[in-house]
Amino acid sequence: MKLMQTLSVLACMPTLALASQLPTDALYHLSTGDKVTAQSSSLDMTPKTHLFNSVIRAAQADTPAASTITPMCQTLSLNTVYPFGGMTVGQKPCFHFEVTEPGKTTAFLFGQSADTNINLSIVRHNPDNTFTLMANSANAANADELAAALTEPGHYYWLMDVIATDSSDIKFGAISSTQAQLDDFEANDSIATVTMLPDKQNRVKGNIDNVFDYDYFAFTAVRGQDLIVKLEDEAKTDEFVLEIYNGGNWQPVAVNKAETISQLQENQSVVVRVSGNPNLQNNPANQYTLVLGSVVASFAHDSVSGEHGVERIPYSAFKAPYLTTQAYRDLNWTVTLNDSKGHPVEGAEATFKLIRDFDSIDDVRNPYEDFVVTSDANGKASGGVNLGRCFSDYTVEHTSYSMGYRNTWRTDFLVGAWRIEIDSYEEKVIGIGGTQHPYVYIGHLCDQDLVSSTRN
Repeated sequence: MKLMQTLSVLACMPTLALASQLPTDALYHLSTGDKVTAQSSSLDMTPKTHLFNSVIRAAQADTPAASTITPMCQTLSLNTVYPFGGMTVGQKPCFHFEVTEPGKTTAFLFGQSADTNINLSIVRHNPDNTFTLMANSANAANADELAAALTEPGHYYWLMDVIATDSSDIKFGAISSTQAQLDDFEANDSIATVTMLPDKQNRVKGNIDNVFDYDYFAFTAVRGQDLIVKLEDEAKTDEFVLEIYNGGNWQPVAVNKAETISQLQENQSVVVRVSGNPNLQNNPANQYTLVLGSVVASFAHDSVSGEHGVERIPYSAFKAPYLTTQAYRDLNWTVTLNDSKGHPVEGAEATFKLIRDFDSIDDVRNPYEDFVVTSDANGKASGGVNLGRCFSDYTVEHTSYSMGYRNTWRTDFLVGAWRIEIDSYEEKVIGIGGTQHPYVYIGHLCDQDLVSSTRN
């Protein structure tokens, strides 16, 4: 399946982290707390709190001083869902929680009636009794709210802003993830903080640390080249969901299957996101691999050869099969990968597949030994294979002519084979070796003796 992108610029994307409804059914593994009500306590945001601002910045990690802080609001627990009622318009209820180790805190609020609209923020209580806004969520109307921030040990607050309410109950809470559970992309939980990937074929490893963790990635097709997108779940846990933003909607993309994005304009951006399967409890220890970037459409400048000056066995001496490639111990190969516009592709993988000896194949279903190389900035993928010493299956005598002499050689050798595979469009593989001619034969020259040399 080829995906036809209608997105023209990244600016067309919504700024909200999620859709209007959170996957709250997946919160079954959290505790349920007692109902809380709106109280008179609130954060005093007077001018003395000059550090309070709407810019997300690194939290101050002065843990000893933080331990002396007296919470200004009722203390609640993390990883718990609390029913909340008794609110009135204009109130700014707050609740305190403590973070004991570095990680990420994801605050959520859901279950608002049609006549309720409450915004949600995470605020840090600094050791000097000032406050720092770490994250906020202000979705329209009664849409669910989600605010996530990287948090150091210290004291924090849920801060709500009641825009409208019919006094019906809502639910809120926060999920904590430790630093050990986080990947390198914890700051990209929204379009505003999307990870922009460079002009290459990217392979990104990440995880989902909680049910509300969304990892957003964007790629710009600067030449209007065709792209590849694939989410690899090697453990086949079914924990991950991949979606692409297309035509104003998030379109699901099958996991463990490559898809092609085509008909792009120059400098057109494509945005995808990875999230957890709401029907399963996620395990942060499980990782996904996202492939996103230029697809390899063609290759050029391919070469596979043995050492310089190999005394080759000619076709006249051994023709079943013909030994196209011959080497003593070292085999070198190279290939250049290009995108649909003929531009070199960096970051793509080419696999050199080798059968060392046809007569001693251990696994007839998968006889190849794989050597995987990632292409460089010039699109070049190259490598060397040490064939080592060998004990021959075949012996032939053959003749060569050099500097007026007729030389007779006796060569002991093995017959092997190789092919090169490159992932291309969707599930298509290009390279050297196909359906009609699946591989190229190689002669591994184990021993070579000069039998005679006479003047010609």
